[in-house]
Amino acid sequence: MIVSKNDSILGQFLGSTEDWIIYMHRQQRCMRRKPGKVKPPSAPGQVAQQERMASIAIFYQALKEVGIYPYWQKAAEGRVANGYNLLVQQNLPAFNSNGMICDFSKIRLTDGSLALPDELQLREAEEADGWVLAWTNTPYQVNARADDRLKLFVMKEDGGTFDVEPLEAVEGVRQDGQVMFRLPEYLQGYPHLYVLFCSHTGVCSKSKYFNLLLKRR
Repeated sequence: MIVSKNDSILGQFLGSTEDWIIYMHRQQRCMRRKPGKVKPPSAPGQVAQQERMASIAIFYQALKEVGIYPYWQKAAEGRVANGYNLLVQQNLPAFNSNGMICDFSKIRLTDGSLALPDELQLREAEEADGWVLAWTNTPYQVNARADDRLKLFVMKEDGGTFDVEPLEAVEGVRQDGQVMFRLPEYLQGYPHLYVLFCSHTGVCSKSKYFNLLLKRR
C-alpha cells in the first residue's frame, strides 16, 4: 500500500487505472498495484486434487440433504477441524484422480465416538429379497447404550453425483441384536449399504460398509 499526498496528481480520483487501484483508507487516499493474473494449476497432482475436492463438495450436499451432516458437526466438537473439514479428511482417500469413488468401503457417511456393536454381520434372509443384520451385544461396551438407535443408508454413484437414501422403514436399537429388512423397489439399484448407530444425544458411530451385490453372489 502506498499513501499518496493530498496535493498529488491524483487529486480527488478514486477508482482503478490500468495497473493501480486508488481508494480511501482511514481518511487517506491510498493506491496499490492490481494483482497479477493467477495461472490455473497445470500439474497433474493439482488437477487431481481439485477433482477430488469438487466431488467431495457434491458428496457433502448429498449427506446434507438426508440429514447426516449434523452428525459430522457433532463429531467435530472439541476439535480444531470443523464438520466439513472432518468429512473431507475422512473421505478423501475414497476418491480417485477423476473425482469418482474408487473404493466405497472407504466412504464414511458418519464419524463419531459412539461404539459400533461387535461382530456386526449381514446375511441373506430365508425370505426372498430379505436381509438380516446381526450383531453381538457385548456387556459393558464402552460408549454404548441399549437404546442406541440403528440407522441404515444405501448409496449409488450416478454420473458424478452421489445419491444417498435412508431406509426409514427399518427400526431397531442396539439391544435387539438383529433386524431384518428389504430394499423397497425404488432402491433396488443402490448396492452400497452403510450401517450406523446414534444416541439420543446426537452422538453417532462411524459407519460400517456392506456391498449388497457381493453378498448376493
